[in-house]
Amino acid sequence: MIHVATEPRIHWLVPDDRHFDRHHQWIQPRETLWAVGVTDYTQDTAGDILYVALPAPGTRLEEGRPFGSIESGKWVGQLYAPFNGIVIASNEPLIESPHLLNQDPYGQWLILASPDPDAPLPPWLSADEYRQQLALLEESR
Repeated sequence: MIHVATEPRIHWLVPDDRHFDRHHQWIQPRETLWAVGVTDYTQDTAGDILYVALPAPGTRLEEGRPFGSIESGKWVGQLYAPFNGIVIASNEPLIESPHLLNQDPYGQWLILASPDPDAPLPPWLSADEYRQQLALLEESR
């Protein structure tokens, strides 16, 4: 009998160029600012996203605390700050067209924030670690 090692099979996209948190959000460093968005798993689980509430520029982020929300016809979800920092920009087009998160969750950032340089980095997941977490969720479905 031949055993072949395989990658976990999941049907959600997970790009390699960002980090992930336990709230199914992605974090992508972009020079001095970090972009934060929701994952393919989040948009798929939520269904058709109908509303997005985002913070105003200048809002202070506290790791683990809510900073906004997304709503679909069947679900309301909090968005949680993945690090300490200051919101520099919110993605205004998402407020007018929240369905864009369903179409391209990795192409649509929610906020751009300046991280607090004195705060330690949280223990985010790499793309491979996040895929493993999703594989466990897939198995439990």
